Amino acid sequence: MRKILSIAFLHLKSLFKSPSAIVLMFIMPIMFSIIFGGIGSGGSSQDKPVVLMVAQEDESNSRIMDLLSSNDQYNWLKADEIQARSSVENQEAIAAVIFAESIVENLELGKPLFQIVVQRKTQEYQALSSYVEGVGRTVIQTFEMVPEQDTVAVNAILDKAAGRETLDISSEVIQKEESTTGSVGMLAIGFTIMFMMFGISGAASAILDEKIGGTWQRLLTSPTSKVQVMAGYLFSYFLMGAIQLFVLMVVMNLIYGSMWGNLIYFVPFAALVIITIVGFGLMMASIVKTRQQASALSAVLIVSTCMLGGVYWPLEIVPDFMQQIAKAVPQSWMITGFREIVSGSLYIPAIRNSTVVLLVFSLLFFTIGLKRMKYE
Repeated sequence: MRKILSIAFLHLKSLFKSPSAIVLMFIMPIMFSIIFGGIGSGGSSQDKPVVLMVAQEDESNSRIMDLLSSNDQYNWLKADEIQARSSVENQEAIAAVIFAESIVENLELGKPLFQIVVQRKTQEYQALSSYVEGVGRTVIQTFEMVPEQDTVAVNAILDKAAGRETLDISSEVIQKEESTTGSVGMLAIGFTIMFMMFGISGAASAILDEKIGGTWQRLLTSPTSKVQVMAGYLFSYFLMGAIQLFVLMVVMNLIYGSMWGNLIYFVPFAALVIITIVGFGLMMASIVKTRQQASALSAVLIVSTCMLGGVYWPLEIVPDFMQQIAKAVPQSWMITGFREIVSGSLYIPAIRNSTVVLLVFSLLFFTIGLKRMKYE
């Protein structure tokens, strides 16, 4: 055991002497996490999309505007038509809702009550359009409910509808939603996984240079077995990944207050993730002949599988068939397990499945790597 530790710490010390390794292991993931974490957490919750209302001054229109503006997801403002169209064109407002000149006349003729003016049909427009359509149905039903031309009754109903309180609905949350700090933490973990794969794969590929330089042969001819040499190298890669993850956890906690969930779950799962990445690095070092080949192949595989596995964006936003394909790469299972732990959901089936799949990936990577590794 002493020989294994000696080899591990000696190799780890040589890795940290390289400025490029420090940049790849710590600077790059921290920078990426800060930049993308800032984007993900930026923006005030008080900055609501502006929607302009254009209507003639009368009692019914006033009540309908009150009904529209009861939705506090938007910042509703009155404006004339010229100002409203100009604001939408200049992207100062996401949309303008223009009332019909005569609501009653349009109702009798079956014409639209509102016209929505937008610069382009975005997701915000889709949500707003559905809401305005719902308000329009409420107005139509109100006019149909009361005696003809009884504007007092219509205004009273619309006024009551606008002032209604939000329904109190009891709900049970089975799976917790991610908080802002949890989302930033997942970004940090995702980028750490990617750069950890780059760093450990590069470190493992250094064996190829050591073979050329004679270091590898001198170690094998020393009073140390092949198993001890390999165990020492692999343990140094594991420590490298553990240090990298620990440093990023501390930095993200200091900057964004990111929390990492229950450490009883986090630490063993993180250890399994690092072991899987070490196995991947060993496999890459064993199937190529030069370090240049390893760097080129690793860059292609790591970036593509990280994109596929949900490191850059949530898998929920990609098509279903892409989500199924993502299950073929270990990063997706790493992200899934970490998300359950960091969010505090601790959904056991998801954590269990991620753990089992990563164990299979680890076994596969180490089997290929150790079988193909040449010791001469």
